[in-house]
Amino acid sequence: MLIESNALFQLYKDKKWLNKTIFLDASWYLPNIKRDPYKEFLNSHIPGAIYFNIDEVCDLNSNLPHTIPTKKQFEYNMQKLGIKNNSNIIIYSMDGIGTSPRAWWLFKLFNHKNIAILNGGMKAWKAINGPITDNVTKITKSNYVSEINQDIVANYKDIKSLYNSDSHQIIDARSPGRFIGIEDEPRPGLQKGHIPNSINIPFNLFIDDKGCLINKDKIIEILNENNFDFEKITISSCGSGVTACVLAFTLEFLGKKEWKVYDGSWSEWGHKDNKLIEK
Repeated sequence: MLIESNALFQLYKDKKWLNKTIFLDASWYLPNIKRDPYKEFLNSHIPGAIYFNIDEVCDLNSNLPHTIPTKKQFEYNMQKLGIKNNSNIIIYSMDGIGTSPRAWWLFKLFNHKNIAILNGGMKAWKAINGPITDNVTKITKSNYVSEINQDIVANYKDIKSLYNSDSHQIIDARSPGRFIGIEDEPRPGLQKGHIPNSINIPFNLFIDDKGCLINKDKIIEILNENNFDFEKITISSCGSGVTACVLAFTLEFLGKKEWKVYDGSWSEWGHKDNKLIEK
């Protein structure tokens, strides 16, 4: 599930393993950050890697940003990327563990079995002098069949019925300023504030200055400091369902299986006609 750069480098030397493996660069940035993840990918990526665009592997008919695709849409995208059902998937981001968990969650949502995230992403790979290239990989279209796992996704109706529940807790992975409504949202047309009764645990608390996931003891310490209830089912939320997946991945890393991601997140809940906004 989480693979260290040194371990990946050893596997990289195994041609048999490498032939069944697909590297995906799932880098993505907020609209207010002036960086082009695809251009960065073209300039520097792990040899053989393919760019995984979360703004394309999504439901293009939705008015929400990069919301989950339908079964048919996901299969179409996987076939287009040349991914097979038995492919080993290694996902990374340019800036470490930032947006790679969103791609991990999508594969988990559609029941792909062999998925791992490179701890520290491209930063960690470069730190051990792992090979990089600017050559674009030729993709051969594949056959791909999927099945969605509804157990790890929450929608708007779920949140409306569960934000007051004793059995569930909603964790908001946005910054404290956005959570309490003193920072502007990066997307226009959204009110400020947070879902009632939700708890703010910013996703970056779980990532060190090298872009790596912190160890389990530190994760548990942070969760305890922020009134996280290990007995409740967790629904993670953020701005648009990206960094919420960092929390989901962190919980999975701890061995906690009862979690969901609110796919619409604040992009849906913070819409102006929502009557349940709390600041």
